[in-house]
Amino acid sequence: MADAAAQPQVIATITPNQWSTIHLDIEVQNTGNATAFDIEIAFDPPLTNGEARHDKEVPFQRISILKPQHSLKSYLSDVGDYLSQSFRVEVSWALAPDQIERQSMSYWLNMDDYRNVSYLGSRDPAVQLAEQVKKLRDDWRQIAKGSKRMRVESFSSEDRKEERRQRDKAYGRSPSKRAKDQTETLTDLLKRQYDERRRR
Repeated sequence: MADAAAQPQVIATITPNQWSTIHLDIEVQNTGNATAFDIEIAFDPPLTNGEARHDKEVPFQRISILKPQHSLKSYLSDVGDYLSQSFRVEVSWALAPDQIERQSMSYWLNMDDYRNVSYLGSRDPAVQLAEQVKKLRDDWRQIAKGSKRMRVESFSSEDRKEERRQRDKAYGRSPSKRAKDQTETLTDLLKRQYDERRRR
């Protein structure tokens, strides 16, 4: 039982791209607890790259080493006809670099599982953060170029004095009257504190 728990287990899947749900990635994961060596992967029918990579081989058909709980991912294609297909996936690997005996696993991958799936917002918090940082960078770029201006409100001591004068004028108070009111308020406060201490 302990030996079984300390074995590698490699799986290959086709998953929606984290940035765009209309594009697909090929992902190879070692979900086991040991390193896998000399990994070979085959899809039946064979995978085809998207238009941007049509002249290149599909990645990850052979991998030299994959540590436990690690994965490799690469863009494969747009959704296209993939959602209507099923694949027989054959994965094999060795437990040591020089070992002849190989472990293998075979399973069906049905792409119809992703049909009619929808997402609200970013599925990955890291992607959401990256999008917000990109938006912030774009906004500051426009400001730096002068095509967008920031709205800034600043006040000097003279502005505050003028605002105080206008408020006094509106309420019919002169500067001397305001000073007198403030003095009286302070006197009342001190008198109240004195009376409270006497009562104690």
